[in-house]
This record gives sequence, C-alpha cells and structure tokens, in this order.
Amino acid sequence: MGFMMEGRPEQVRTHYNYLEKIYKKPEDFEIIGKGYTRIDAADKVTGRAKYTDDIYLPGMLYAKFKRSPYAHAKILNIDISKAQALPGVKYVLLGKEFPNAGLGTYAELDTAMASEDFADKKPLCVDKVCFIGDEVACVAALDEATADLAVDLIEVEYEPLEPVFDPHEALKPGAPLIHSNNVSTRNVVVEGDVEKAFAEADYTYSGHYTTHPIYHCALEPHACVASWEEDELKIWLSSQCFFVARHWIAENLGLPVEKVRMMKPYVGGGFGGKVDTYPNEMCAGMLSMKTGRPVKLVLSREESFFATKVRHPFDFDLKYAFNKDGKIIANRTRSVSNGGAYGGSGLATAFLSNMFATLPYEIDNVDMECIRATTNLPGGGAMRGYSSAQVHFAHELQMDAIAAKLNIDPIELRKINAIHTGYVGPMGLKIDSCAFTETMEKTAAELKYEELKDTLPEGCGVGIGSSGFCSGESHPQLDEPAYNTVNILVRLHHEGYATIYSGVNEIGQGSRTVVSAIVAEELGLSMDQIRYIDSDSTTGFWDSGAFGSRCTLFAGNAARRAAGNAKYKLFEFYEKQWNCDIEDLMMKGGRIYRKSNPEIGLSFGEAVFRCEQEQVALQIFGEGTFAHDDTENFYSQNHGNQNPAYSFSTCGAKVNVDEETGLVDIEDFIFSHDCGMPLNLRAVEGQIEGSAQLSVGYVFYEEPKYDKNGKLMNPSFRDYRFPTALDMPDKLTSYFVCEKDPHGPYGAKEAGEGSTGPIGPALTSAVNNATGLHFTDLPLTPEKIWRAIKERDAGRKKDTEKETKE
Repeated sequence: MGFMMEGRPEQVRTHYNYLEKIYKKPEDFEIIGKGYTRIDAADKVTGRAKYTDDIYLPGMLYAKFKRSPYAHAKILNIDISKAQALPGVKYVLLGKEFPNAGLGTYAELDTAMASEDFADKKPLCVDKVCFIGDEVACVAALDEATADLAVDLIEVEYEPLEPVFDPHEALKPGAPLIHSNNVSTRNVVVEGDVEKAFAEADYTYSGHYTTHPIYHCALEPHACVASWEEDELKIWLSSQCFFVARHWIAENLGLPVEKVRMMKPYVGGGFGGKVDTYPNEMCAGMLSMKTGRPVKLVLSREESFFATKVRHPFDFDLKYAFNKDGKIIANRTRSVSNGGAYGGSGLATAFLSNMFATLPYEIDNVDMECIRATTNLPGGGAMRGYSSAQVHFAHELQMDAIAAKLNIDPIELRKINAIHTGYVGPMGLKIDSCAFTETMEKTAAELKYEELKDTLPEGCGVGIGSSGFCSGESHPQLDEPAYNTVNILVRLHHEGYATIYSGVNEIGQGSRTVVSAIVAEELGLSMDQIRYIDSDSTTGFWDSGAFGSRCTLFAGNAARRAAGNAKYKLFEFYEKQWNCDIEDLMMKGGRIYRKSNPEIGLSFGEAVFRCEQEQVALQIFGEGTFAHDDTENFYSQNHGNQNPAYSFSTCGAKVNVDEETGLVDIEDFIFSHDCGMPLNLRAVEGQIEGSAQLSVGYVFYEEPKYDKNGKLMNPSFRDYRFPTALDMPDKLTSYFVCEKDPHGPYGAKEAGEGSTGPIGPALTSAVNNATGLHFTDLPLTPEKIWRAIKERDAGRKKDTEKETKE
C-alpha cells in the first residue's frame, strides 16, 4: 500500500499548538481524573438502547446462510430450485451474483485503498469451501422459520479435499493448499548483532510455549440490517470499524462508497471480534438491493462461534542470551500462529507479535520470525490485547525460568531489564513515558510477595507477570487521506450547553463518555450540559475504528482540540471586550471570567449569546483532529514508532490449588497499571476488571473442542465454559501507578487491552509455584493440572522407593 499521509500529521499537530496556552491545567480540573457516570447508562439500564437486532423496518425480510459441512471441498453444483419454490422465500443468493466473485478476493480493488490480502474471503463461496461453516448461499424470506426451511432445501454437491488443521503440517512441503500459499503472512525482525551476543553470553536458555484459541463471546451476536432506499444502501451494523466496513461493502456490491450510508446503533461488545467485515453484512446488502426490501441477517449464537474469528493460537520457541548479573542481551524468537482459513484482521498478528516481544524489557539484539499459517479452521483475528496475551505469556514464563536458573528473584530480574522513559526499542518504538518499574514495586508490595514467596505451603503459590502494550494503534486499514485520524466537531449554544458531533466507534468501552468529559472539562460545563451526536457515515466525521486501544488517545486529543478551538474563538472575543490577555480568561463552573478578577465574567450561555449577537449570530464551532505522526517507515521497513504512547502493567496473584481435583482458587489478585493520567477512575477500574475476567477464562476455562474433521463441538454458552462472577478472584484490587504521557489527552494512555497481557503469566506462575510444576501451555484446565500432579506424585514415590532400596 502507498501512504498519502506522509508529512501531514506533523502539520496537523503544529496547527493546534496555539491552544496550549488556554488548555485547562490539572489544578483547575473539575471532571477529569475523577469517577463519573457513563452518558449512555440510563439508555442501557432502561432498555432504550437500540442494538442492530432491535431495528425493525416495514416489509423487512429475514436472511439465513447455507453453510458447508466440509472443512475443505470443491463446490461442484448448487441446486436452489426447491428453496426458491418454498412459499415465503423472496430470494436465494449465490456467490456468483457478486461483482468480480471469481477473483478470489472480496472485490476488485480498483480504488487501491486497501490490500487484497485483507479481502481473501468471498461473501459467498463460489469454487470451494475452506472451513466447516463457510457460507455457500443465503436465503431471504418473510420470517426466520421459512428462511431456515429454505436453507435445508438447498442441495450442494461437493468434492471433498484433504484438510489440514495443524499449522506446522500446513507449512510442510506437499501439504494441501488452501489458497495459493499456506503462509498467510511472515514477519522477520533482525536488529543488533545477535550472533555476537549469543557468543559472548554467560548463559542461554531455550523454552517452548503454546497457547490456544478462544472465542470473543460478545453478548450481542454479529448482526446487520440493510435497506436499499432511493438509490442509497443504508446499513445498521454491529461493528468496531464502521467507515472501514462501508468501504468493503461498497466494493463487494459494486457501489460507489457514497451510495453506502452506515448507521450506528449500539454495539453489544466487540473485543476485536467485530473489527472485520463479515459475509452477513455483504449478503444483507445484496439481498436488499435484489428484493427492494429491508433485510435483517443476525447470526445465531452457534454461528457466532464457528463462523467468525478466534484469538490466534501460538507456538513459541524462545532462546535468550544473558549474563550472570541477569542482563538479557539477545532474544531469538520463532513463532507460528494458526491463522485459520482466511486473513482479514488476522494478518496483523505476525508483525504485532514481534513488536510486543520488544516490550517491556530492554533487549537491543533481536532475531524474531513469526509465521501465520493458513489452515482449515475458523480464521484467527484481532482479540483484546491482540497477540499481546500470547506473546507475554511465553516471554514472561521465560523470564521466570531464567530467574530460577540464575537464582535471582523474578521481580529483581525484571527490574534489571525493565524499559525506562527515553528508551528507543530495536524496532524503533519510542518510550516517552514509562512507570513499569513502579508497577512491579506496587504489585509486589500489595501482594506481600517478598513475605509470601518462600513461606507458603505446597498447594499455595504467588506469581508475577508483566507486559507492555501500544496506546493508539496506528495501523491503517484503508489507504486514504484520513486513514488513522479522528475528527470531532463541537458547537457552543447560547442556551447554555454544547454539542459534540463525532464518528468515534463506541462498542461499550465508554468512548462517548470520555469524549464528553473532555469537552465538558475544557468548556467548564457539567456532563449534563453536553449533548453527544453519534453521527452516521454521511452526516458525521471520519473515525478509522475501535481497535489497538486508540479511542481515548486519538478521540480524546481530537475532542480536546475541538473544545479548545471553540473556546479560543470565544476567548478572542472577550479578550477585546474585557481588555485583557487571552491567557487571563477561564471557563469553569459554567462561567467564563477573568482569572485576575473573577467578578468580571458571564455565565456560559450568556457569554455565547453576546458573542453571537455582536457577530450577527455567527455560531461558534470548534473542529479537532488527531493523527499519529511517526509511522513513516514502519510498514515499508518494519521499523519505526508505530504508536504515540505505550502502557505498562504488572499483575500479581495468590492461588490455592486443590490437588485432588486440579481446581484453582484465586485468593488474591493485584493489578498495577501505568495508564498515564486515568481520565475516569471508574471506567479504568472497570476495564481492568473486564480484562481480568477475560484472562481468567483464557487461562483456566475456555477451550474450543474440534473433532477430527474440524467441526467445533462446543459452540454454545452451555458447553463453552467461561468464567462467571462466581469464578472471579475472591479479592481483586487495581492500582494506577502512572507517568503522564506527553502525547495523550491530559497525559492519558490506554487501559483496555494492555491489561490482558500480564494476567496469563501471573496466574500460570502462581500455579507453577503452588505445585512445583512447570506449565508452559494453555489452557490450565483442572484435568491437566490434576494429571500433572498425579505424575509428579508418582515420580516422587518412585524416587522415595529408590532411595529406600539404596
């Protein structure tokens, strides 16, 4: 891809420098840094919030998919005649009806705005299927029951092909080809003199680690409503990337992008699983165009399991070189991820896994290779903490093993190698704020780590895990002028309130609330004096999506600039009216006044009214945008500062392992996070608790089960076990140990994804210390722990008998 933003972000940044002198200072904050209620809370608790499945339009049809029973097969023939004849069926859609359906990509990308690799899955399969559940036809009918009956009447003739499910087998010469090449993506990073470092090292240590796939399990399944109206396609969609989805839908349906209008209902969770654009979105749109009626296509819970994305499973082979003082001088990493049948957002896993392996320790000599293999399983994609949870699981357990080999305390080893502010990593990541060491010290102190680590009885253990994560992912999904920006507009009203017009992708994480809080803070208003207009793609402003922990940093900066821009216009007027310097003006407590003489002032509404009146009702608007400006070389040369900022975390856990059952009870759970300035204490605590629940499930509970043919055997909340509130730690405490970042709004960094990274290794380390075992693969199910304990005890018994005989 070419990038058309080169040079522009720096201009964008300097364009707003004049606002620095009027921005609020911490001592004047009334909202930021405190806990405040979400602006959508009332809608959600009363049921007023409208999600995609709540959309009902006159004459609406309901659509269902015909799916493949084979993991790999050629399609020889599809007979839809019986389905078409069923009363109530309005259309049966096949893949060949999509423009350019035989090209092997979603569309012919004549706009050159996106990589074809992101679009290697067709809306409906034409020539062959690549996993069990692949879509081959789609029916639109008057009701769901009729659509289901029609799907059963579609007859598909297949020629089964040999499938491949293991990524290592897929990469071998002669393996069945799923596409033209079973290497989905490959990323290599070599920096420094690795060979010299290994030759001069006092010690080396090699370890093998594996992680497994898990599903996102968002409460709202993937859903779409499409309506072709007056030569325009309206789409209501559960998505994390509305503007990106608009591009793919337009390309697939052969429409100019301006003919697709993305409406924005509430989204009931995403966790990365709704970053991609899925066939239900394409097919609902095409069916609406074919029938002239609105079409709703909502995946069932079962379909949301086997027909969407999973967290990538990984195999890691790590080799570290280090000196006797504990300083790590080189890292050689070889990793393979199972990418499943298709690419999409999953392509990013190769370079992200290597990038996260450079955090949170200073290791200047690296030789890393990650291969994402294509197999006949559901595709791997983005998931909360994308690749970070897997990478840090492996590298943190490697740190524990090195600490044991050197007889150095695990926390001390981490401190010796910890990243500090000012460090530039081997891939060019610039660390401009870092309280990583402080997170370790806080977690250790609150967990009473030093006191407990050598005094707990067998069956009890404490463990530590750390991580680093990006804050403001800048990877472009589309190559266009605003590819990684956020744009926000703020209008001041003389009635005494302000309105925000924004395209920020709210998926439940609280983006609307934090944007509202920032605008309220800068304008000196209360939260109930802010109106938030979540605009659609036609009436609103570009936002590239909710991924990579970018919303608070990108949207927060844009919101602050928009509010500051509007405030500056008001200040310019009253600077002349009150004969003072602009820096002497303040907006606080619903007033604008002079700092040097607070009696000279007006209420917010009156101040806006007089300004408009004097300027012939000229309304006051402020526009703000933000784009990261240091990614020029990252994608072409695999080197550069990909993100504006980086967060750091340390998790500590105390566990009790029941050796008779293998069950693990988390007695104490401490999390310390360097998230910069926490803008909303309540929201940040909630994000960490959400990360804890997801990660507890990842480590102990969740495990997809596939049969020998590649069929998912537990696609339901009944059979796919994930933690409930009763399974959470008895005690969960989070601490903010922060260094403000110069690039974040008010110094804020991320808190939603990086907090998943250290939990897996902390819990595994605690189990290892409790049992004296060395688990290096996930998940740690009770059965796995129980069997390992029995093997341990058998080995001990054998050793005792041997000693007795001797």
